[in-house]
Amino acid sequence: MMSAGLRRSFTSLGEMAQKMQAYHYYKYGGPEEMILKEVDMPIPADKEVLVKVEAASFNAMDWRIMRGDPWLVRLAMGLRKPAKPQLGSDLAGIVVAVGKKVTQFEVDDHVFGTARFGAFAEYACTPEDRLIIKPRSVSFEDAAALPIACGTAIQAAVHYANIQPGQKVLIIGSCGGVGSFCTQLAKSLGAHVTAICRTGNVDMAKSLGADEVLDYTKEDVCKSGNVFDSVLDTGLFRSMFDYKAVMNPEGSTYLLIGGSGDKFVPALVQAPLASIFSKRKFSIVNFELDQNQLQKCLELVESGKVKPAICRRYKFDEIPTAMAYAEKGHMQGKVIVSM
Repeated sequence: MMSAGLRRSFTSLGEMAQKMQAYHYYKYGGPEEMILKEVDMPIPADKEVLVKVEAASFNAMDWRIMRGDPWLVRLAMGLRKPAKPQLGSDLAGIVVAVGKKVTQFEVDDHVFGTARFGAFAEYACTPEDRLIIKPRSVSFEDAAALPIACGTAIQAAVHYANIQPGQKVLIIGSCGGVGSFCTQLAKSLGAHVTAICRTGNVDMAKSLGADEVLDYTKEDVCKSGNVFDSVLDTGLFRSMFDYKAVMNPEGSTYLLIGGSGDKFVPALVQAPLASIFSKRKFSIVNFELDQNQLQKCLELVESGKVKPAICRRYKFDEIPTAMAYAEKGHMQGKVIVSM
């Protein structure tokens, strides 16, 4: 029998599958290291919720954890091999069981948020404070696209840059997972948005609301003569210091949101040093997600201010293929898996 500490719509594990399918990885590497296994279904701890995963989404964090790159990842995840074999964070689904101290959710609630690990599975356990209720008006796919990408965009645009109406904002990587939310959010805040993207994404950047779109294969924004109050960089495709040429000398902010490990780690040291004795400030977005942030993501969607841009959808048995595609970069929005 299942623990009496669980409130549920079934009386024993015999009424639901005791096993589930989940993707595990046991050494750092590429998507080929992801193995679909039959494993025991997790049982939620006192303050955890067991969710039947209906949709999940991919983030740069997922493949960096998978590869153990940069090496700082391994300090948290295991030096020689992963300490935990599960992958995946963003999810949306249906509550099937709750721990005895859970107060916010009941069985059959529709929810979305993040798992610590293990969203790439049929079921996932996660602390209740990592979830909120998903309205029936928002699809599982759209909800699964929100937590990390939209949450990061909110922190960057609102909490770090404090974007105000009329300001000029430059968004680099404007059509990616985080960038597509940054573009929409900056526009909703009343900014004049200039989007940087490749040729194939120009039309998408315009559809996201960008006032101006620069194709980086044809034009170098750092030589454009434009001046911006905020620069939101989702990729670190070039030195952050190149953007000094287009930052308002009377006061401006450069925010590094993401980038490859070999460039991102040095930037952790360089950014604060570059801000000393200057009105051009360089910062790195320190991502934190809680229920308030999830609620803000939901409010933006329900108000129509942002809409998840989903570029590809995959089935559960295609997760390694989806990971390989997402890892290549140059995505137009989010990559989603539907169970």
